[in-house]
Amino acid sequence: MKFTKLIKKLNNLFDPQQRDKRIRRKDTKAALKKIRDKQHELEQRLKECSSDLEAKELQEKISILMAQRAKGLEFLKETKKKED
Repeated sequence: MKFTKLIKKLNNLFDPQQRDKRIRRKDTKAALKKIRDKQHELEQRLKECSSDLEAKELQEKISILMAQRAKGLEFLKETKKKED
């Protein structure tokens, strides 16, 4: 590893703003995993559902979760670009 790259990494470790960004990214990743699991669970319930009303409600919840995941993934991409 080159000296300048090493210095940059060390500065990132000790910089409080960078540390906060890393923590926020870590928390966002964990939340996205939970959302993904919940979405898969709802999709499975939707496959087994027999009621049209219940199916519609499940589909609404799934679409909300998909939108939230998309926002979270976009946030992660933006923060990754800023770190590099």
